[in-house]
Formats: sequence, C-alpha cells, structure tokens
Amino acid sequence: MSFFSVGTYNFRNLEDTQINTNAKNIFLIGENGQGKTNFLEAVYVLCFGNSFRTKIDSLFVKEGEKEMSVKGIYYDDEKKEDGIKNNIFLSMSKGKKTIILNEKKIRDRKEIIYNIPCVVFSHDDISFVNGTPDRRRTFFNQTISLFDCNYLDNLRQYEKVLKNRNAVLKNKEKEIISVLDMQLAEKGIELIKKREKITEEFNETFSSVFLKVSDLDSKIKILYKPSWGFEPDAEKIREILLSKAEEETALGTTLSGPHRDRFYYYMNKKDFTKIASTGQIRLISLALKTAQAEFYREKTGKKPLILLDDALLELDKTKKTRFLESFPEYEQAFFAFLPGEEKIISGKEGLFYTVNNGALREK
Repeated sequence: MSFFSVGTYNFRNLEDTQINTNAKNIFLIGENGQGKTNFLEAVYVLCFGNSFRTKIDSLFVKEGEKEMSVKGIYYDDEKKEDGIKNNIFLSMSKGKKTIILNEKKIRDRKEIIYNIPCVVFSHDDISFVNGTPDRRRTFFNQTISLFDCNYLDNLRQYEKVLKNRNAVLKNKEKEIISVLDMQLAEKGIELIKKREKITEEFNETFSSVFLKVSDLDSKIKILYKPSWGFEPDAEKIREILLSKAEEETALGTTLSGPHRDRFYYYMNKKDFTKIASTGQIRLISLALKTAQAEFYREKTGKKPLILLDDALLELDKTKKTRFLESFPEYEQAFFAFLPGEEKIISGKEGLFYTVNNGALREK
C-alpha cells in the first residue's frame, strides 16, 4: 500500500493542509521539534489507528483546540494501476476517536491494521533491546500481529482474562479464581506456542540482517524464555498458579504467564546487551526493525510501508551507509532527517519537504 496524499487538521503542531505523497520516497528535512515526527505519527495513525509514541489519543489534538483529524488517500497494491483509491479518516472530538474507511465506520481498529502494513524505525526502538521485559515482549507481539490476526485476537483475550484475574486477586474472591485459571492457561498456551515458533523462524532473518549491518563476525541470537516453560499443559500451569496463590493474593497480581515471558539477545552464549556498547545496541534495534519488515514480506509476500524517524543519529557514516545498504524492501517510505543528514541517501528520487514550525514545504 502507498499513500497518494495525507491531510491533517489540528494534529499536534502541524499546519492544517493536505500534502502530496504520491511517490515511493518522501523526505522530511528539518531541525528537531519542527514537526517531522508529528507528520510520521499522523501517517502511522492512519495505518494502525493509534500512535507509536503514546497511548493517550488526546495528545494528538493541537494545544488549545478541542478536535483534530487526519485523512489519507491510498492505493491498494493490486489496484494501483487501475487508479482505484481508498480513503481513511480518523478524528478526535470531545475525547472520542472515530475511524472511517471508505465511508464505513470502523468498530475495531483491527479492521484497518492489515490494510496498510507499516514498520516504523524510531529513536525509542532501542528500548526493544535494553528496555524492560515488557518492551521486548511488545516488539514480538507487534511482529507476530503484523501478519497473524489470530495471534492478536488471542493476545487480547489473554489480557482480558488477566485483567479480570488481577481484579479477583485484589478483591480476594477465591471462589472464582479456578475458572479464570483455566481460561488463563488456555489462552496462554496458544501464545507460548506461537511465540516459540515465530522466535525460531525470526532468528534466521534477524541474524542475517545483523551480520550485514554490524562489523561483528559472530551471530546474535534471540532466546525466548516463557514464564511457564516450554510445552506447558493445563495441569502444569494449574500447579504453578497454586504454588504462587498466597503471594499473588497478597500482592493482588498474577506473577506468572505470557505477560511475564522474557526475550534475550545472546552472542557466544552470553547476554550481549550486558557488554554491548550503545552503538551496538542501536544496531541491534535497527536490525530488529529491518528484520521485522523483511519477515513480514516473507510471511505475506507484501512489502510494508516504512517510516524512518531520525533513528540513525548515533551511528557513524560507515554504519549508516551499511544499514541503508541492508534497508528492507518497501512499497513506500517516509524519511525524517536533520538538515544535511539527507546526504546519506543521495541518489534516491522522491518528494522532498522542508519542515519548519509545523509547515511542510516542497523543495
């Protein structure tokens, strides 16, 4: 999928306008704080119905205003030559978010996330490597959900049961806990099976990409360690939950399960994140996102839309060049650069915009 145009109204600091994006490559050039990331966020919002920067939708609305909207016109890959376009519209008014696709109101954003598959390279991606276990899980949940709607459904159902179980623990309603334990086990087992399978497959793509973008000779491998162990059955899980019952009741929270799973990055049988430099950790995060895009293409045969948001700032020229040489195949890409940084992509054709105080002007 690729966007023909993107329009914004009261979105963050952006000027109210419609921008021509009818090119394979869109380049946004400007100093920090001028609106480059805001525009990329607007594109991402059209793809997923939420942000890669915040979970608070009200932050989309320009300061001092009460409503906002973003609109995108995009082509289907298969119908682009026929000139058939689609319209996606997202608005916030009085604290309520509305999404409309081709004049049809969307009830669940799951209905749009497979229309315009998007992978964003953000400066904050480094937390997928050296951040909390929750951030690492988030990356793999994203990776699997990009192409597997059943996994997304199961993850949502697990999180719903988990929320109910935590509420029951806090209220000390012991008579209900056994039913929720069975539901938690059922949904959790499916998540573990899928994560184990995908981690093994994803490792092949990721290790290959990392060797290309890094200057290291050794492969790096992702290790998945489920909280309930591998190949758990309902009885084993019940025993684990029973063994933690007293502590969980005291704390009012569930202490084991897929929401406690961990992912590690190992090289030569050691946790590489404990000895890696900041630059090497940044390279791992870039390799992760590159592999995410490549893995999506391998699984679906489709090329994603790419957003690159100042993610190369900590790399020297050699590493930047090596990374761009390994850049994933894409249907369309939006690049955000500081003035002068765009030289590293010299030779690429597309639309160039300067970004200043929320205004985009074609160069």
